[in-house]
Amino acid sequence: MSLRLTSAALAGASILWAGGTALADPVDDLVRGYMEAAHIPGAAVAVIEDGRIVKLEGYGQANLEWEAPVTPDTPFQTASASKVFAGVVLMRLVEQGALSLDDPISAFFEGAPDSWRAITVRHLAGHTSGLAEVRGQPNTATTLEVAAEAMKLPLAYPTGTESRYGLTDFVVMTAIMETVSGLSYPDLVRREIVEPLDLTHTGFTMMRETGPVRAAEIMPGRARVYGWRDGVQRDEEFIYPVHAYAAGGLYSSARDIATLMAALEGGRLLRPESFALLSSPAKLNDGRDGGFGVGWTFDRYHGLTTVGHTGGPALADVMHIPSEDLTVIALTNQRRFYPLLSHAIADLSLPPAPAAPAIADARPELTAGLRAMLEEAVAGRVDPAAFTADAAGLVGFYQDFGQAMLAAVGPLQAVELMNERPGDAGELRRRYRVRFERRTLEFVVRTDATGLFSEVRPLSGDDI
Repeated sequence: MSLRLTSAALAGASILWAGGTALADPVDDLVRGYMEAAHIPGAAVAVIEDGRIVKLEGYGQANLEWEAPVTPDTPFQTASASKVFAGVVLMRLVEQGALSLDDPISAFFEGAPDSWRAITVRHLAGHTSGLAEVRGQPNTATTLEVAAEAMKLPLAYPTGTESRYGLTDFVVMTAIMETVSGLSYPDLVRREIVEPLDLTHTGFTMMRETGPVRAAEIMPGRARVYGWRDGVQRDEEFIYPVHAYAAGGLYSSARDIATLMAALEGGRLLRPESFALLSSPAKLNDGRDGGFGVGWTFDRYHGLTTVGHTGGPALADVMHIPSEDLTVIALTNQRRFYPLLSHAIADLSLPPAPAAPAIADARPELTAGLRAMLEEAVAGRVDPAAFTADAAGLVGFYQDFGQAMLAAVGPLQAVELMNERPGDAGELRRRYRVRFERRTLEFVVRTDATGLFSEVRPLSGDDI
């Protein structure tokens, strides 16, 4: 393979095979290390450099009951990373003239409320529509039925004023795509992506539950999804309703997703201007960048813009760095994991980020409290008394996905204060650099006047 390894990565990779002189593959070593620490049964990875697939590998087991090995063609549940495909489908329809990103969505729905006249397809794709979340719909509901329920609700916020990630935007967008094409969304994915690129392991199971019966179409070789809890693996596959398939529920393999990303980078599936819309943030009404483009998310890492999507939260992670012509795809079948692999693999190629100096700590007791909380959490102990009354979600996070994240990165080694900013009523916002055995993470931490945590948020990319 031709990964553009940094000198640090090359130094770390100089491990001799027993009886030989060949270097171990640093990506393989990294992935296997995380799999062992995070109890990941199976994983698949792809790396694309300059439009070429330079790494494609499967690891571990796709199915623990039958001990089926993962290959580059194993279909994994991609969860919210399905939106990568949805954005491409939408732009294909735009290129065909079936609709425009600037079409008002009221044009597609009879009886749409006046508030929908200012909402465009672009607002839906960029999660800036203002639509309130429709909840409690059966998994048999159609996209049009969900849209009809959304029409009954007042807007959650003024259209275009903020990016607010949600499901209803994509269900309504799917209803529009199905209306203008005359096809179901699964058939649209097949026509617009699977067939043009000859993908062989991408699709939907059409899983439904009716009473005590769960039925799905056969998808050969697909990975089962597991959750490591109480010292054992448990089958934990999430059932996505068919009306939400643009937002989640797609199965795909590392090879198929890599083929899609290479085609996009090479201009073989979308025009360059269409790909630019996927990989550029939409503007909010006040001129600020939103957090999404056409279905894709945005972040910064090592000072570089990154685009793509995660899902599960780490069943699938697709990260494209346009300025470096680098894409990393990481798929796993462990629900209790955090999206760490794509960044860790990218680190093998990217130059190290400038190391900002730590600052003097005038409140060391807050730092000691953070360290104690993290060390207790990795051991499965989270004290709700350390958090403010409205931070119940944080307690739940560190009892579940947060605990799995901390276990994956290894023992805590150092906590450094990077900056702080006072807030109202004695609140303090701090940013920490926390060094673990396997990875350095940054956390945004907020405390109230008494030192209780109201926020302890790991950053997936740069602080903004």
